[in-house]
Amino acid sequence: MPDYYAILWRALKKGDFDDQRWRNSVFDRTREMLANQLRAQHPPLSNMEIGLLTDALQTAIKTIQSEFAETRGDHKSPPGQPAGQSRATADSGADAAPFWFNRIAWVAIAVVVAAVAAGTYAFVATRHGNQAPPAAKAEAAHDRPPAPKRRAASAAPPDGDLAPGVDGGSTETDVPFFFRRQPVFYRTTHPAGTIIVDKQQRFLYLIQPNLVALRYGIGVGKPCADAAGLRRVSSKTEWPPWQPPADKVDRKLAAPTALPGGPGNPLGARLIGLDDGSSRIHGTNAPKTIGNSVNSGCIRLVNDDVVDLYNRVTMDARVILSD
Repeated sequence: MPDYYAILWRALKKGDFDDQRWRNSVFDRTREMLANQLRAQHPPLSNMEIGLLTDALQTAIKTIQSEFAETRGDHKSPPGQPAGQSRATADSGADAAPFWFNRIAWVAIAVVVAAVAAGTYAFVATRHGNQAPPAAKAEAAHDRPPAPKRRAASAAPPDGDLAPGVDGGSTETDVPFFFRRQPVFYRTTHPAGTIIVDKQQRFLYLIQPNLVALRYGIGVGKPCADAAGLRRVSSKTEWPPWQPPADKVDRKLAAPTALPGGPGNPLGARLIGLDDGSSRIHGTNAPKTIGNSVNSGCIRLVNDDVVDLYNRVTMDARVILSD
């Protein structure tokens, strides 16, 4: 689903956020542009698909309006606006409004048009088959091996992770919306197929054509917190076994023997190894840790997301790890 919230904020920050006329113009023109784009789509979208896109845009508009209402009057910068940024154009005189308003409005709307078009393209492509071949797709919930017997291990780790052998699920049900898998507008010079890991923001991006990326929420393990630079995909493993690190064994957070692949395994449903020999992208048995820093593992996704990424990524693909 296109990230309309981020797209609208990018446009709103080009003008005076406090001016209601400005906000309404951006919202109204975006609604009109999306409606025209959906009517011109070929092949035609179903009513359900049109409803999903228009509802997503309306939800983003309501969210921004609500955030504005909460911050107005308490001397805080509106969400997405840096502290100290000038907010005074609305009070600078009605005579100046037509000049700056019309000029900036068209710049901002151009940003919205490009971004919404890219996001809608990605959404339609995903719904209509421009994705991994069906034969290669095996969702984690459907191809998992039998769960191993519960181990005599220990209490849950203090960082909110789940103990080895405990299956917290494969889906993003408990993950905040902005950490769920979705196509977003993304400008980059890296070629399609590149993985970009933004450890600070807790996002992994798989670059697609036409200024689009598939964005996945991630958790970042302490062993990979300082990893940075260019890597390559060097291995791919389904339902990898997990060897507990010595510190977990010493603290009685895990049994000393390897845990075979399956639900409850801390490496989850898939593992994508990188060529430095230590960094890796993998699933998790604890979906609620997505968006957080944890003590163990490397770059983790919920199991359904890591299966989706595994099916799309190729051997030797570029992986950029941010600082």
